[in-house]
Amino acid sequence: MAQGSVCPSGHCPASSLSDPVTQAQDSVSPVNEQDNEKPFFSDRKHGWYWYEKEPFKPEEKKKKEGKPPGRVNVNLDDYTYQELWNMYPDDFQKLLNIVMKQAVQEPTVKNVKDYLTMQDISRRKSVMFANVVGYVGQTNPDFSINDTYPITAPGRRSLTAMEFEEKNNTIRDARDQFALIMFSEEGCKFCESQSGILAYFEDYFNWPIRSIDIGRQPNMAARFNVEKVPEIIIVSRDTGAYMPISVGTISMNELKDRVYRSIRLMQGGISPGQWYLHDFEKNTNMDPLKVVRRDPANTTIRSSEQ
Repeated sequence: MAQGSVCPSGHCPASSLSDPVTQAQDSVSPVNEQDNEKPFFSDRKHGWYWYEKEPFKPEEKKKKEGKPPGRVNVNLDDYTYQELWNMYPDDFQKLLNIVMKQAVQEPTVKNVKDYLTMQDISRRKSVMFANVVGYVGQTNPDFSINDTYPITAPGRRSLTAMEFEEKNNTIRDARDQFALIMFSEEGCKFCESQSGILAYFEDYFNWPIRSIDIGRQPNMAARFNVEKVPEIIIVSRDTGAYMPISVGTISMNELKDRVYRSIRLMQGGISPGQWYLHDFEKNTNMDPLKVVRRDPANTTIRSSEQ
């Protein structure tokens, strides 16, 4: 190496670099003559990151060749009317969407007529389905709920009377088996409102009700896991089992409904899946646990001689 030459980095005289590896590197010509970038170690003080951004490289525009991706053309003349009528609903829907888009993009007479043909088939199939549903519902009473949930005004009045009578009788008959406990706290205005409603419930059904101040009897609140007031629970006088009725102020009607359902659940008359079910609705089509018979399809009109 000539005297006075510098190292590849350009920061020090070459005479100070007596490393044989460096001398060997100087004697080797680069393999790739087209690569003009300096190796990392030749510019080691620069480092990997020097607050530089990668040079912007404009993307080459892709040439559009043929149809846009995802576009499908359909000729409805390739299908018979019966094939369209019997087509699987998912396939029919896909075909309808394609035909509609074709008609929108190119609203020729043929494309629009094809679209209206598909719409007409769809409408006729919907009408046919609704007709068969009405026929099967009428000829198979097991699918009807009108026997327990009428929609006419006279039927609704009868239903309301039946629900009212069943709830009141159930609560009155259980007054010797259950009791209500209300947890309150001094200075709680909501507790005062709920106490007035409970007093009316006690007079109406002659039920035993006990009020507990959680500030004076914290052990009772801990026993029944009470953390908020006002809270009402129902307790079995025979087993000691209990369940919450409400937290906060609720109306008399809501209190009566919750007590009624809680009694039936704790007595084993219903399951959680039948929570809103009345006793007269059990084993009807309103009962989610009813087992419906699977009879052969009724496709003929019944004869009075059968």
